[in-house]
Amino acid sequence: MSRRAGASFGSSRPEMAPPPVWVTTLIFAALHLVLAARLWLVQDEAYYALWSTHLQPAYYDHPPMIALWIRIGEALLGHGTLAVRLVPVLGFALVTPITAAITRAAGGDGAAARWAALMFNCMAVPFALGFTATPDAPSTLFWALATLAVLRAPEAPARHWPLAGLWMALGVLSKLTNLFLGVAVTLWLLASPVGRAQLRHPVTWAAMALTAALLAPFLWWSATHGWLGLARQFGRLDQPGPTHNATLPFIAMAVLTVTPLLLWRALAAAWREGAAAQRLMWFSAPLWLYLLVHSMGHAIQANWIVPLFPGLAALAALGRADLRPGRALATASALGLSALALTLALWPGKPVFRGDNPPNQTKGWPALTRQIDALMAQDGAIWVATVDYGTTGALAFALPGVPVRALTEPERWGFRGGFPRDLCDRPALLIQARPAALAPQILFNQVGPTRVLERKSGGITLKSYSATEVRGLRHGPCAGN
Repeated sequence: MSRRAGASFGSSRPEMAPPPVWVTTLIFAALHLVLAARLWLVQDEAYYALWSTHLQPAYYDHPPMIALWIRIGEALLGHGTLAVRLVPVLGFALVTPITAAITRAAGGDGAAARWAALMFNCMAVPFALGFTATPDAPSTLFWALATLAVLRAPEAPARHWPLAGLWMALGVLSKLTNLFLGVAVTLWLLASPVGRAQLRHPVTWAAMALTAALLAPFLWWSATHGWLGLARQFGRLDQPGPTHNATLPFIAMAVLTVTPLLLWRALAAAWREGAAAQRLMWFSAPLWLYLLVHSMGHAIQANWIVPLFPGLAALAALGRADLRPGRALATASALGLSALALTLALWPGKPVFRGDNPPNQTKGWPALTRQIDALMAQDGAIWVATVDYGTTGALAFALPGVPVRALTEPERWGFRGGFPRDLCDRPALLIQARPAALAPQILFNQVGPTRVLERKSGGITLKSYSATEVRGLRHGPCAGN
């Protein structure tokens, strides 16, 4: 038998060389910066931007890191979409070289590290989320940093365990999802021989103490506010779910967002590679398990799994000789799918995907804002009343000189302080997404005409709103006026 006949399938074929890590980082960072500057904020981003005007240890929905990052961007660039997104974009960009470092720590060579950096950016969720200002940006960055530190810790505990403790704390301060990494690392320390050996080092315990100390302000705030964030995020498991099981859609979503060939490579590497590679799957297992349980009664959103993508990219880039030629094909297919999906979602003009989805939330705001300005001038309104957090955040960003106040969910708005009593008797414009959730007469003493406003793109209505002339709020702190 000839040497060629006895070789593993594909092992004799030359492999396409991936770009250097710094080139991949700059290319995708530039793409995301352009999108960040040109596209309007989605409603969640605008809501988080409102948080940044009142920094505090925690908020109703999430820990405070995204508010701090937005505050830094606006301090540097002023008011604007790029200012809101600047630090999150840079944070996502840093995940690229960290993914390469994780790959090396898991046993990969330089080529595998370069492939992992490229694969991470080509996966659908990082590709699409890389320009947005959401808690997923700091959550993913600190999850990746903590993973790298724990992988390196057995080699140099005194150097890497303090970093692991720091990154884990900052991760939890970004998003409660990062608690699952702490659970995974704790289980690994207790269950594996290498992990138990780490517990003999005092620095490991010191790292745990550092994590606890950094989380103390967040925990104190949560304890004094009825554990709002924890109850909101994990209380979903106790809430009635849909009549159908969401597990199959969750699995399909995971396959499509990681992209099929990259996911297959990651699973193959976890099965066939060494202990360090398998540790990456160990670190992700608690979050996967939680989401699987959650999916049995509730839908899973794609962004919930994004902290797992650096580890999945590292695994997908690993592989014995017979798998290596497939890296280029897997990466190209992922890039093609991700670019196509994002292009269709954000295509200007007539929307390809109809409805109030996040990509469509970036469209039609300047024209809608002009309509609201005209109505406020016509009615003599000096503030805007709203009844949902998405509209509140969006209009607060679009109308920076106008007081925009939500009249529902007071627990969500505690960071803004009490309702300004000087607005109680002042004329306002009540904006509600249609169909209106509340009758204006329930909230105000004087109710004028209601007009219909439409947020459009390419002549297609994306969302319609009722705009009602109102005065004399008799709700909450204004009751009895």
